[in-house]
Amino acid sequence: MGKNVWGTERYFKMIEETEDDIIIPRGFIGKLIRFFREHTIEYDFNDERQKANAVLFSPSIELREHQKPVLEGTKKKDFGVIVAPPGSGKTIIGLSVIANKQQPALIIVHRKQLADQWAERIESFLGIPKREIGKIGQGKNTLGKHITIAMIQSLEKAIESEQAEKLLKSFGTIIVDECHHVPADTFRNTISKFHTFYLYGLTATPFRKYNDGKLIFIHLGDIISEVEPQDISDTPGAKIIVRNTELSIPFNAKTDKFETVSKVLVHDSGRNKLILDDVVAELNKGKKAVIVTERKEHIDTLHQYLKQKYEAITLSGDDSYSNKKTKWEILKEGNFQVLITTGQYFGEGSDLQKIECLFLVYPFSFEGKLIQYIGRAQRSEITPVIYDYRDHKIEYLEKLFQKRNAYYKKFYLSGTLFSQPDSKSDSDTSTFVYEQRINIPIEQLEFRFGAVAFKHLIPQINTEQEFEVENNEMRPEFDVLKPYFSKILKTKKVKIDVLAKFHNGVPVIHTASSHDLSKINREIIDSVKFQFVSKGIFGKIPKGEDNLLDLNQVQDEQKSPLYGSEKELLDDILKNKNVKHHRQLVYLSQKHESNILKLRFVLYPFSFVFLLSGKHQYHVIWETLDTEEATYVWHVHKNIPALKNKLKEIDSYIGKIRTTGRQEYLGSQTDGFSRIVHDYSDERKGFVIWKDLLEERLT
Repeated sequence: MGKNVWGTERYFKMIEETEDDIIIPRGFIGKLIRFFREHTIEYDFNDERQKANAVLFSPSIELREHQKPVLEGTKKKDFGVIVAPPGSGKTIIGLSVIANKQQPALIIVHRKQLADQWAERIESFLGIPKREIGKIGQGKNTLGKHITIAMIQSLEKAIESEQAEKLLKSFGTIIVDECHHVPADTFRNTISKFHTFYLYGLTATPFRKYNDGKLIFIHLGDIISEVEPQDISDTPGAKIIVRNTELSIPFNAKTDKFETVSKVLVHDSGRNKLILDDVVAELNKGKKAVIVTERKEHIDTLHQYLKQKYEAITLSGDDSYSNKKTKWEILKEGNFQVLITTGQYFGEGSDLQKIECLFLVYPFSFEGKLIQYIGRAQRSEITPVIYDYRDHKIEYLEKLFQKRNAYYKKFYLSGTLFSQPDSKSDSDTSTFVYEQRINIPIEQLEFRFGAVAFKHLIPQINTEQEFEVENNEMRPEFDVLKPYFSKILKTKKVKIDVLAKFHNGVPVIHTASSHDLSKINREIIDSVKFQFVSKGIFGKIPKGEDNLLDLNQVQDEQKSPLYGSEKELLDDILKNKNVKHHRQLVYLSQKHESNILKLRFVLYPFSFVFLLSGKHQYHVIWETLDTEEATYVWHVHKNIPALKNKLKEIDSYIGKIRTTGRQEYLGSQTDGFSRIVHDYSDERKGFVIWKDLLEERLT
């Protein structure tokens, strides 16, 4: 990578030598004994550990099925690592171990938030009031009779104090929460000095970012119990949605500073709009969300927008202690819609139970983070949705995503992102994976917001499964464009790659992608919409007796109309600047009184009816799109009843013009009517003259 490695140890020396002894970490003893046995080396093992005076705990804990084997494992092993994913109840497992050992206990944490959570659980499940819980940290240094919670930073100072000898011999059980932080020098040097009988580490991720993960096991021992995510019966599923961003800047990881691309990333308006659109869509469904980034300015940027409409809370290292405390109270009570925070605060120790959406908006590659984040999201009672933003146009950021994606695929194939059926079921326990490239008729596709959906029968298990292919440009109203998409793609069917995994007949993953559908971009959509307007609207034959048509009538009362407003249709039509009356129509659309009268359309010739307001009169203006016809203007007294009557008359006039021609109408024209003839010899000059003549009549 060419990155600076100053201060990074090349080797970790774990052995200490004195004149008479060789000292090794406690956790290595198991491997050492196995080595002696394998090589038939004689040895004597003298266990000089001593238990502290026993204390009585009265727990009110009912372990869940996946937690019981963990407790059994600790009955056979006096030290080691317990691996349990977020949501599995590591705190409850730790308290059960403490109660079972009947020894005064020390719980070591690295953040105050974790300490507060342990204190709450101790009071709830062990019945020990908070005032009787010992505390080391935040200016306090008191030992509890039964249990003490210590911040690792403060514990290091405490063992250097005058009371150090008493402290180091006060505990028979030590629990190290989030023990993957053990490789930090201050952490490992502190723990090794305690004379404890039992020593256990709790973690969801027993490894660190680089190659020093083995240090955990050297200090604490091997993994003695591991809870698999699929063992947690009430773990909800999780849906991963990957968004491709358009962020693109030159960046060379070997020569450029990462902070350069980081600053661009957090301030890029297009990328942030993509994120915010997704967040808003989920919040509008009533869901609670967490946005995880790694930069304070990114938090501020996203918060600036979201706070205007939603209960948005930010949490970062810049918050004071009192601010953090207040915010966590709000979060625990559920009085928020979206939390914007850093991975440090969300990944470890956050005990939020109602998170339904997680947005990973800052690139990273570490699997440990991913496990933590996904586990936090899975604490919701419903299937959580996790958004990941892929910056595929920047090679270095794409590599980071590919590492995350490798973990996603691994989770998918192992089922660890998804809830599993009861393992005690007598039904078929086989796992079936279906991976195929299929052809789906375009006519059978269902267009949704940001996706294309379809159903496919999987013949091997006779099951119809729904799939979705992400396409951020797609909308339900594009259903009417299917024939035009077929022509553009030059096929009536699209090729789609599908992957589905079933466990006991229950789908645990179903994903789909399509190169064909990815071709449908904004440029293609604009092109087929123009074709639709040209053939589906301009070329329509008028139906019924009405001549002044509203938007629904123009679109034949479609269930999912392509255009949601008259302005959308007009704007699309006016993208073609070559129509004869483009300048006039733009001017009239800007002056149109849409709050009084919605824009009206006439099919033949295709034209528009606008309403302009003068000081004393309304002016109804009929202008064609692309035929050499004069502008017709009807003037009416400025009151709504008179306007309604005039519109009925105008509808009748246009009907007569359609059947008998304009000349006959002009020969019998009534009061309150005038027309403006266009000068086509010079487009710009003709428009200016037309505009002046019109404005003279807008009295």
